Amino acid sequence: MARERILFFGAHPDDSEGFAGTAFLLRDSYELHVVDLTRGERGLGPHGLADGSTGRIREQEERAACAVLHAKPHFLGEVNGDCHASAAAARMSVDLLRELRPRAVFTHWPVDTHADHVQCAAVTLSALDILRRAEGWTTELYFYEVLQSQTMQFQVRYSVDISRTLESKSRLLRCHASQNPGDALVRMKMDQAAVRGAERCPAVAAAEVFATMDGRAIDGGVLAHLPETAVCI
Repeated sequence: MARERILFFGAHPDDSEGFAGTAFLLRDSYELHVVDLTRGERGLGPHGLADGSTGRIREQEERAACAVLHAKPHFLGEVNGDCHASAAAARMSVDLLRELRPRAVFTHWPVDTHADHVQCAAVTLSALDILRRAEGWTTELYFYEVLQSQTMQFQVRYSVDISRTLESKSRLLRCHASQNPGDALVRMKMDQAAVRGAERCPAVAAAEVFATMDGRAIDGGVLAHLPETAVCI
């Protein structure tokens, strides 16, 4: 029997930094898909954008990271730093959602200092709204945090203990070598996970946090089923 599916939407190939630890906890029970709004085309400077080399490098990195996670990658074709919640991206998202019928969708929190993250959230919400109005179809919806300096006014509803998948998350992030000079990305995300873990009571070594649209917990949802999850009141 086919497993239920979970889709993770991100603006850039390395935005799995916000959810990878939790995704590793979910992968044995669900079929995972990672959907990137862009290929991160501006992530290595203007030359790499002009000749297309950065997009190729970062797509290869994302495919390698998805292989580590046992997830299938998808790309929506917008351009890093100049992306929009376009009709084309929304249509592609609708088609993907209609085909896969995921149990849950994760995306960026809509209040963010990075415009690409905001556009990705808008694409995801637009596609879900189209399906809700046209077909009455709904799914569990969660928002993840990227960096605390970018994801603003985040309303934490779930904290997931990722202590046992922290090394797997580090290995996945190292697939994004172009964005991890001197292992800086990994150190930054390990520090953030430690801060979020220390906020729990009792504290854990590392955690990722998630929000919901209305601020309420989703009874019986994919996060609620994880023993590593704490619901934050």
